[in-house]
Amino acid sequence: MPGFYIKKVTANSAKKGDASVTFGKGLNIIQGRSDSGKTCVANCIDFIYGGQTSRPFKDSAQYDGVTMIVAANDEPGDVTLRRTVGKNQVKVDSTVAGIESGIYDVSPRKNAKNPPLNEVWLRLIGTDPDVRIVANSRFETKRLTWKNLLRVFYLDEGRVDDAESIVEPSHRYMENTLFLSALLYLFTGRTFTETDAQEKSEIKNARRKAVKDYVNRKIQDAAARKAELGEKLHLFDGIDIDAQIEEATNALDEIRRKIDRALEESQRILSSISSEEQRIAECNVLLNRYNRLSDQYKADIQRLSLIAEGEESYEGINPPLLCPYCDNPITPRKRQTYMESARITMERTMDQLNGLVDTEKDVKEQKKESESNLEKLKSERDSLEAKIKMELRPQESKQLDIVRSYKAYLQVTAEIGVIESYSADFGRDLDDIENEQKNDKPAEYHPKEYFPDDFVPAMSGYAQEILEECHYSGLLKANFDLTKFDIVVNGEDKGTSHGKGYRSYLNTVMILMLRKYLANHAKFNPRSFIIDTPLHGFDDGLDEDIPDSMRAGLYRYFMAHQDEGQLIIIENLDHIPHLDYEASDATVTTFEKTNEPGKRYGFLNGVK
Repeated sequence: MPGFYIKKVTANSAKKGDASVTFGKGLNIIQGRSDSGKTCVANCIDFIYGGQTSRPFKDSAQYDGVTMIVAANDEPGDVTLRRTVGKNQVKVDSTVAGIESGIYDVSPRKNAKNPPLNEVWLRLIGTDPDVRIVANSRFETKRLTWKNLLRVFYLDEGRVDDAESIVEPSHRYMENTLFLSALLYLFTGRTFTETDAQEKSEIKNARRKAVKDYVNRKIQDAAARKAELGEKLHLFDGIDIDAQIEEATNALDEIRRKIDRALEESQRILSSISSEEQRIAECNVLLNRYNRLSDQYKADIQRLSLIAEGEESYEGINPPLLCPYCDNPITPRKRQTYMESARITMERTMDQLNGLVDTEKDVKEQKKESESNLEKLKSERDSLEAKIKMELRPQESKQLDIVRSYKAYLQVTAEIGVIESYSADFGRDLDDIENEQKNDKPAEYHPKEYFPDDFVPAMSGYAQEILEECHYSGLLKANFDLTKFDIVVNGEDKGTSHGKGYRSYLNTVMILMLRKYLANHAKFNPRSFIIDTPLHGFDDGLDEDIPDSMRAGLYRYFMAHQDEGQLIIIENLDHIPHLDYEASDATVTTFEKTNEPGKRYGFLNGVK
């Protein structure tokens, strides 16, 4: 990813020897006592950046220059920058592709032979050094410079407790448009220059023309539709539409009542048909049973006849008197006859058979009667259904068409009224468009109108997220106010409801919000930030009630989010939270203001 990080800052002195501080890619903490040179480190960085600092040292310090080494995040090699106090040039030694070694001017001059230092910083973040951005409301442009952006990446001790926005302060109104344009370029890669303004004007005119053409087409369509509907109304000239509709509706209702009665009669006939078919089915069941019973009776009669014939034949046979085997005499036994019982059974069976014949005859007559009734009912049903289909339904359809035609007249009349109303509205729309075009003013550039749609929701989400992670006391809701370009906590501005300590804390969070947005959404991101004294003001007695958890929470946040880029924190040793920074791979430099062995007195050698 583009961007850079500071590796080393050195204050140069031939008399006292060079003094250096080294940095890592993530969190860097420079802590020390008051007047130990902490802020001098930040001034040296600003001096090399070409910012507001023109003399990073007091004259009595006897230091006369600064050397800073930076490395690109996505390219091998380093860039070493050397600047002497009182000089407008910076000597650059580069092993990074795309950045030439040589002498660069800090403040570019017309017809200067040296390139501007601005090129180095802009190439390190991956952008074109010749980019021009909008500088005022008239769309006039200026060259994008690193200095335009420094207020985001370097929060110095003089601004850290400001009551107004640290990003868009009101006292720097003329610079704010240029700064916001620079910030927009980092976010989007767009310049929003005069081309955009012209495009905006052309789009507006094209939109007006499109609307006018659309409105005129609608008026033409409405006029054609009204003429078409007017032709239909002529068909009803001289007719009392309301009376005709009432008459046709009454006739339709009477036809539908006839249909309902016919359907009810058809249903009754269908029920009767079902009853007769049930009776016929019952008769068929009985007749089948009678046939089987008749066959049984006939079989019984045949069996009894055989018995009787056998008895008659046996009476003519004499019984044997001698045994056919031994010729001994046999005493004849008296034989029992079944002739009488067979006769009685035969008579009873004949009576049953005759009774069954009579019953079967009755059932057949009943079945015949039901079949005759069924035939009549089906004929009635067919006749009724034919009447509904061939007579009543056509009458209903015809009468319904009459009713619809009269109702269509009413709809046509209503539609003409709507068309006339719409036409009047369209006419007023055309008048408004003409008046708007007549009163048009030249396009003005307002950078906040061009911020991405996700910017405010994302920044508000980051404000809430960061303060929650930092255990901000009394937090209910935090959000970002684009108008003021500042953080708002629990609905209150930090300038009216908080002292210096809380303002320093919230201004630090504001920088962290921008850092997170740049990391997650921006096209160009330097990925190196400096905050001088985030807890500034908590030692002046005005904000002593701040919970320790808030102080520690802020620094734990610094440690937990080193993936978002280099962060250099400068803090007073007396009130920085006591945490194990080295365990999180942070780089810590401490100025003790003591000459004890193993301890560093301050940043500069021999300066007390």
